[in-house]
Amino acid sequence: MICVSVSYKRTGAELRQRFSFSKDQVKDFLNYLIDKKIISGGVIVSTCNRSELYVTARQDNYGKIGFFYADEGKSLRRIEEAFSEFKDISRSMIRKNCLFYQGIDAVRHLFKVVSGMDSMVLGEDEILHQVKEAYQLSQGIGAVDVEINLLFQGAFNCAKLTKSKTRIKEMPTSVGTLTANYIEDYLSKGRKVLVIGATGQIGSIVAKDLIDKNISVIGTSRRHNKGNEIIESEKITWIDYHKRYDYINDVSVIVSATKSPHYTITLDEYIKSKNSPDDVLIVDLSVPYDIDRDIEDLENVSLLGIDHIKNLAKNNNDIKISEAVKVNEIISECVEDVLKKLYIRNFKSLIGSNEDWFEKMIIYLKETLDSSTFLRVLEKVYVEENGG
Repeated sequence: MICVSVSYKRTGAELRQRFSFSKDQVKDFLNYLIDKKIISGGVIVSTCNRSELYVTARQDNYGKIGFFYADEGKSLRRIEEAFSEFKDISRSMIRKNCLFYQGIDAVRHLFKVVSGMDSMVLGEDEILHQVKEAYQLSQGIGAVDVEINLLFQGAFNCAKLTKSKTRIKEMPTSVGTLTANYIEDYLSKGRKVLVIGATGQIGSIVAKDLIDKNISVIGTSRRHNKGNEIIESEKITWIDYHKRYDYINDVSVIVSATKSPHYTITLDEYIKSKNSPDDVLIVDLSVPYDIDRDIEDLENVSLLGIDHIKNLAKNNNDIKISEAVKVNEIISECVEDVLKKLYIRNFKSLIGSNEDWFEKMIIYLKETLDSSTFLRVLEKVYVEENGG
């Protein structure tokens, strides 16, 4: 297999657009490559962060058990030429901005991509759905050969394993989400949260995540125009920013995430407004501070700042890194397994034996040896069987 990849790792969004493919372009390009006998099968993955072409070179040399065929270098040059012509991009620009993978390296890259380990947000799920859609598009035009099918199905199964056996996809990725998770753990059932700055970048994430957790939110907006209130849900009540103190007694948590140069909550105004002894958690996500620091001296008030949330993020990242190690171990095991399946398929097609002892031998060797040693043994058996 060959992979030609352009992604966020090396190119900006504007340049990536030149390498992107529409669905019609995917069909046209794959059909062209197959008709010209440059490839025998392929899948093109095109998202906002990457455009990748996965193909199998023409396998005219059937005397090989491994799948890294001698003509892959020639095929890669022909793919590059066709890519350059189809997208009207110079070959020098393709070489400068694309990464090229062949054989086992291409398989490993595919498995990392599908498992979310090559994504901007480590462990994200969306890429799996995008690759599946790309695979199904290729299936629909008959561009999925046996090798592509075996490798992509193996990658999809690997992604399922990483999701079920690790926690990497469960780990939050933003300050807003971490804050919402912390609040969820803090709150008793039925209590509300006041989010000051709910139309801002971080405040809106907090509000949306709380709503997703079925927690009622009171959000402030400095404008009366509803068009500026970006969240529409029965779980959020919008109020004017200047009325924020009127709702102090209605909530158990106050989150402030604004770019205001002044305090959004001051000690004196808080004391005037608060007329119940209920405990209140106040989370200040702003730098400089939104909340008057003297408030934390009040009884029944817990005040958390951005540094506390950043510590949560550090712990989250430490766990994520630990889980990433587990994911990579699973990927390595899955790659080994799929390579052996591919070698067995090619070997059987060459030998043509289905005897019971033969099947048992193959299974024993597969379970005992690593993929490279397994390949060498199969090749030696093949040579011996053919009087080499």
